[in-house]
Amino acid sequence: MSEARLTVAVSNDFFKALNKLPVKSRGKVATFISKFRDNPRSPGLNYERIEGGKDGFIRSLRVDQEIRCIVRAPEEGNAYVLLWVDKHDDAYQWARRRTCHVNRVSGALQVVDVESAEAAVAEAPEPAIAAAHEPSAAPPNNQAKSLFKGCDDDQLMLLGVPEALLPAVRAVNSDEALSRLIEWVPQSCVDGLILLADGRSIDEVIDELERKQPAPVDTSDVATALGTPESQAEFMVITDDDVLEAMLSAPMEQWRVFLHPSQRRLVERDWNGPVRVLGGAGTGKTVVAMHKARWLAAQLQKNHQPGKVLFTTFTRNLATDIRSNLTKICSPEELQRIEVQHLDGWVMQFLKGQGLPVRVFDENGRKACWDMAMAMEDTSLGLDRRFYEEEWKDVVLANSCRSLPEYIAARRIGRGTRISRQNRAQIWPVFDALRTEFRQRGLWEPEDAKQAATDLLLASSSDPRYASIVVDEGQDFDPASFKLLRALVGDPHANDLFIVGDPHQRIYGKPVVLSRCGIEIRGRSRKLRINYRTTEETRAWATAVLHGLDFDDLDGGTDHTSDYRSLLHGDQPLIKGFDDPADEQAFLVETLKQIESDHNDLSSTCITGRTNKAVEKLAASLQSEGFKTRVINKDESDDPSDPALRLATMHRVKGLEFDQVFIPGLDEAQMPLLHELNQRPDQVSRELFEQQERSLLHVAATRAKKRVVISYSGKPSTLIN
Repeated sequence: MSEARLTVAVSNDFFKALNKLPVKSRGKVATFISKFRDNPRSPGLNYERIEGGKDGFIRSLRVDQEIRCIVRAPEEGNAYVLLWVDKHDDAYQWARRRTCHVNRVSGALQVVDVESAEAAVAEAPEPAIAAAHEPSAAPPNNQAKSLFKGCDDDQLMLLGVPEALLPAVRAVNSDEALSRLIEWVPQSCVDGLILLADGRSIDEVIDELERKQPAPVDTSDVATALGTPESQAEFMVITDDDVLEAMLSAPMEQWRVFLHPSQRRLVERDWNGPVRVLGGAGTGKTVVAMHKARWLAAQLQKNHQPGKVLFTTFTRNLATDIRSNLTKICSPEELQRIEVQHLDGWVMQFLKGQGLPVRVFDENGRKACWDMAMAMEDTSLGLDRRFYEEEWKDVVLANSCRSLPEYIAARRIGRGTRISRQNRAQIWPVFDALRTEFRQRGLWEPEDAKQAATDLLLASSSDPRYASIVVDEGQDFDPASFKLLRALVGDPHANDLFIVGDPHQRIYGKPVVLSRCGIEIRGRSRKLRINYRTTEETRAWATAVLHGLDFDDLDGGTDHTSDYRSLLHGDQPLIKGFDDPADEQAFLVETLKQIESDHNDLSSTCITGRTNKAVEKLAASLQSEGFKTRVINKDESDDPSDPALRLATMHRVKGLEFDQVFIPGLDEAQMPLLHELNQRPDQVSRELFEQQERSLLHVAATRAKKRVVISYSGKPSTLIN
């Protein structure tokens, strides 16, 4: 056996199982793997067959008297795969139910639990549609009703369906059955099945997912199979002892290493222009964005190219979280090539560097400027100050209007009050005076500041500031932001802009059309459809909050949620109503104490409030009950080592995740926030605000990995009825 040809791989499931073992046992496993790599055929490893197992290649190896490692070991050849590690009986039970083979069509290595997949489909309720229109004699495997009856076996296997699971897949005849099945099939085939169930043709799905028929597959060649993108989503070939040691020494976040094939194809690819990636909550958009930034930095370094990668997002706290997480996947050299900054912060630094007066925008200064500007008001129009403030924000700033002709030509989408061209001419002096007051005080509205930065960049003859830009939470950016990003990265070129977002999570701003900002994404639009964080039950509830609303796709089209599923299942969201706030408080305290008793701390539990004031009140009341609390502020990242209960506003939890999320006090005054809603001057602006509030509740609920608990006293929020 040639040492150079030895291949040892570790599965994603192996690391998940390892993370659940006690620290002492993890140390023994690490020592075992080191010896295993030195000589996987050593007689001292105690290979044992799995009695009653379904796969003759799967063996058990003894780590110590208690722990067993499950491995795929060939009769001949040099490719070994560590599949699972657990206590003796549990390890054998896991191994008996599974097979590990190369897909004869896709060429990927796959681990399959056939019994669980078949049981999941069988347990799903029958479709609600009556069977009266079905043929009296249904073909075998229920193919007449199957969601996938239009595909042949090889087409399904090309999408990643293991041959052993074809009968289970053929038996799927409802969305409920599909939701149950995808928990047990390889992740590489999930997005294909979702698209087929959504009504796409098999040819469209194969084309969109870029599943090309590989060369003839040698199903005995495990080493080659491990090199496919589909296999890389589930297995890591060990090539670096230091990396492996780091992964084995402490619990590992799986996103650091294992990317779904659809994610990997987005990351490890040279694109010939801007890319837009959509995806629902929990689909790994930020993970993809971070890995893309790392890949771009590595390419610059590898090719000895100048420049940096800018990773930018809408809010300061998200930038803080991302900067912290990038240190987990990037080398020091790669980190030097990546700059992480929320866009408004970058703009302020840039304007200061250009010698422009820039001060922090405080409310007193804003009010003083508005007081001065309103002296120019034409009182004959009968418009109040609230109208002017909203017109300034929603029309003037949103359309970058810097002159009367630009204001007259501006679109006033979402503004309920109609005004003529003559009225606009009468209104404009207020805005002109306001901008003059701002400039004299060194104050800048974010939109104006970005426009000024864009003008300065376009007037400069210097090279673009960045080689590439990665944008997270792109749905919250405005046109001025995207125009600035285009100026920062220069004329369109390969790998210039990589934009990820989810319009359903837009909690700031309004829809934007990228093509109107100089960013052309035709042919380079992709979507992530698999939720890895939230249970299907929570995902479905949070999506229902948005029912009846239309959402854009960041480029003038629409985006829907019917092609989006979760891999996980759990409890339905718990919604509890109380007549007395004291009873609601008692319920919250009792439930938190039970969680603390079960898990020893509350570090993975978060209480959210609609406002900062609500969070402060919650923190005080819970501290009085003896809970240690940590309020996550906008300027800091979370510290996982702190065992305290987390509290944060609904806006702040964006980008974070917890096992349990509690949303207390969700009464009719809190969502939609009543005092804000009542200040909206017309029905159009009220509807826009309510849509934003629905998205905010959607965001808060989908931070939960296991359970969402919603409570209220008195009348509940209309958003949960």
